Formats: sequence, structure tokens, C-alpha cells
Amino acid sequence: MIRDRVAATANLLRLHTAGFEGFVCVTGPMLAGVSAHAASIVALWLVGVLINGYIFALNDLVDLPRDRLNPAKARSPLVTGALSEREALLWSICLPLAAVAVTALDHWPAGAQVAMALLLILGAVVNVYQKATTMPLLMDVLFAVAMAAPPAITAFAVSGAVDTVVWWVTALLFLLSLQLNSIAGNLKDLASDRRTGFRTVAIMMGADIAPNRALVATAAYRRYCWMLLGCVDVVGVGTVWAATAGLPVIVVVVSIAIVLLTAAVGAASMNRLLSGKRPPSSRGRELYFATGFLVLLTAVFARAPWSTIVPAAAALGLWEAAFTLYWTWYWRTTSRTTVAREAEV
Repeated sequence: MIRDRVAATANLLRLHTAGFEGFVCVTGPMLAGVSAHAASIVALWLVGVLINGYIFALNDLVDLPRDRLNPAKARSPLVTGALSEREALLWSICLPLAAVAVTALDHWPAGAQVAMALLLILGAVVNVYQKATTMPLLMDVLFAVAMAAPPAITAFAVSGAVDTVVWWVTALLFLLSLQLNSIAGNLKDLASDRRTGFRTVAIMMGADIAPNRALVATAAYRRYCWMLLGCVDVVGVGTVWAATAGLPVIVVVVSIAIVLLTAAVGAASMNRLLSGKRPPSSRGRELYFATGFLVLLTAVFARAPWSTIVPAAAALGLWEAAFTLYWTWYWRTTSRTTVAREAEV
């Protein structure tokens, strides 16, 4: 059915998460204080959506042999056969080419276009070698570079320069991406990665999952997690401080208070995880990461002009709501169809 192929494609490209990548791509110009034309903002958002789909399609294609052995991936469109490997490869080729075409049509400076093309190539390298390498930390660092680079590239594309606060945000996004991949992502898939022979930072440092699903962390892995969380907190303070420079005192005080509160909440969440008092999130949605991302959003909302941040935030909210409603409708109607077919039998 057409509806099932549409759903399978949306799943492969993770369109429900693409809104965040679109938002990240417009943060650079917003933080630089540039009032870009609506067409340029749409182009930036589209580049983010294309990057998101490209990364996930290629990732699923590369991981397919091992995903077939992983029960948690049983509903993946490539595992179920809803989409073929050839279709995934086609998406993996066409989406980055489309992203490069958008940058050209939007008249980005040559330097920005080259930087975006290199970013897309880096994304391919990381996807292919990330879990098959003997240097998983290096691959996670390169992944974080690929995820963090868009604000700086898009700021340069629109304004011809990269403001100091944009560099701070890029650094914070780099650390958050490293945290998301090498901690939250590694622990989410730790059991299946061990079964299928993937090499990750968590496995390299001896982390394991107990029968009660609690994390069994070695001293080395605990040090790594706390060090990375501490770096996120320090850079978060610097990012918010840079973003609120010259703003009213009340804005600075409230922003710093948010940073300190989120740092405490994030540390408590990390402590419960590493001490085995709670299991890792099965979906990689960790509170310590959410608090760090909230700090990034605090900097963006404090610095960006309201004329751009409000539409961007509204677009992100509508994107999330639309896909939440879509998937709710799809799975509800799919369940009814399945029940009806079983009744006919």
C-alpha cells in the first residue's frame, strides 16, 4: 500500500526528528543577528531536513547486516523489507546532492558551499566506519564535528562571518553530540552491540548491562562520562555568558540560574545512571542530555532577534506536532487493519 511505503520512507529518513536539524541550521544566522529573507530561512531549514534524512538512510544501510540480528531493529523498514537496500542507497546519494544544490540555488558563498560539501562527505565516512573501527572514540569525535558544524557554516553562508557566540554554540553542540552518541547512544544499544560485534566507546571501556538492565560501569567509563558532562557544563556557562553579553541584568541572572539548575539536574541524572540506580534509556533520551540542550536553547532565545526565533520555534513545534499526529494516526489505523484481516481469516 502507498500509505505503508510513505510511512516506511518517513521512518527510514527519520523525518520526525528532522525538525531539530532544520532548527539547528537556522541558529547560526539567528545568533549572528542577521535578518535573512524568508526564502533563505526556508532554504536553511530544508538543508537541515536533507542532512537528517541522508545521515539516517546511510546509517541504516550500513548497519543492515547487524540490524537483522538485533531484535530491537525488527521494525526497521530495511529489516522488514518494506524498503529495499537499493532504495536506501538511492536516498543516500540523492539527499546530499539535493542539499548541495540548495546551497547553490540560495547563492551561498563558495567557501560555505565547500564547507557543507565536506561536512556531507565527513558524514558518510563516519557512518561507514563508526562501529567497525578500532578507534570508536575518534569516530564519535568526527560524528560530533559533523553534527556541530551547521550553525557556523550557515552563519557564514548568510552573513559572511562567524560571530563569537556562534563559535560558543558550535562548541557546546559538539560536546552534546559527543555525549549523545558516545554515552546515550552507546548505552541504548550496548547489549545488541556486544552480540553483533560492534565496537563502541562504552564497550572499549568495559561497560556492560546487568540482568536487571542497570549499567555496570568501569572506573574508566565513569571518568569519561563525568569529564564529558563537566565539559558540557563549563562550555554551557561560557555560551550563555557570551549570548547574554550587553543584555539587561535580569536576562543575564535568569539565564545563568537556568544553567546552574540544569547542571545540578543533569549531574543527578548521570549519578543515578553510573551508580546503577536506574537503567539507561532504551530510546537514548537521557535527562542529562536534555538539560544540556536546554542550556543551548537558553543561549539562542536570549540572543536571537524575536522576529526570527519565534517563527523558527513555532515551525519546530508544528513539525513535531504534525509528525506526532501522523504516527499516532498511522499506527492506530494499521492496528485496526490488522485486526480486520485476522477476523476475516
